[in-house]
Amino acid sequence: MSYFKSLLFNFLAVFFVNHVIPGIEIGYYSKLPEVKGDFIFSIAVGFLMSLVFPVLKALPIKPSHFKIGLITFFISFVAYSIVNVLPLDIQIVHKGAYIWCSLIVWFCGYLTNHLEYRAYLKELENKEEDK
Repeated sequence: MSYFKSLLFNFLAVFFVNHVIPGIEIGYYSKLPEVKGDFIFSIAVGFLMSLVFPVLKALPIKPSHFKIGLITFFISFVAYSIVNVLPLDIQIVHKGAYIWCSLIVWFCGYLTNHLEYRAYLKELENKEEDK
């Protein structure tokens, strides 16, 4: 899965989770008329989720499924934890909505990064076979 596909999938996952899960109230962003705050939030979280594997690959540490899962878990739960504090007019009303939104976004982020990691491992295997 390419980076842009991952970015689009993560953005759509966050955007639709905000609209489908009951217990989230979305208002208009006060400084930008006609642009809802969930759109900005979805872009930001989708961008962060799609950067997990490329950043892990760039670091000198070896990427693994556990590290990818842990980082995406942290990003999704922290993002939904601070959403009530940010001035984006998104309010999480119920604790259940917080848990479900965070878990669904975490799973989608993990899935896209997992697919990128699998492609990376296949690429490494092909390079080893060619040698």
